[in-house]
Amino acid sequence: GAVIDAELAAGERVGPFRIVGVPGKSPGEVALHDPERRLLILGDAAIGNPPGRLSLLPDRAMDDPAQLRSSLRRLLELDFDAVLVGDGAPILEGGRERLRELVAAFAPG
Repeated sequence: GAVIDAELAAGERVGPFRIVGVPGKSPGEVALHDPERRLLILGDAAIGNPPGRLSLLPDRAMDDPAQLRSSLRRLLELDFDAVLVGDGAPILEGGRERLRELVAAFAPG
């Protein structure tokens, strides 16, 4: 995932980005959100595979799969169009809709 200085906390800003906590994947996992450019950088919270879609790494690669799914659901509250991922193909347009599709496939809860 994104390696960020441990002193950065959710809600803080780094340049144009706001730090967003994404608990559940790995300790300290964060996303970076640039609302002005409508850009979300996800690290490994979700991957761009197959190209043009978002998916999850296997549950065994997550600290807490249910918490990660909840974190991803909360990311839908953000305004973004492009999604850059740590693994797989970036989604340069329609990224929020691709994340909505991923979240819709989760079991309820």
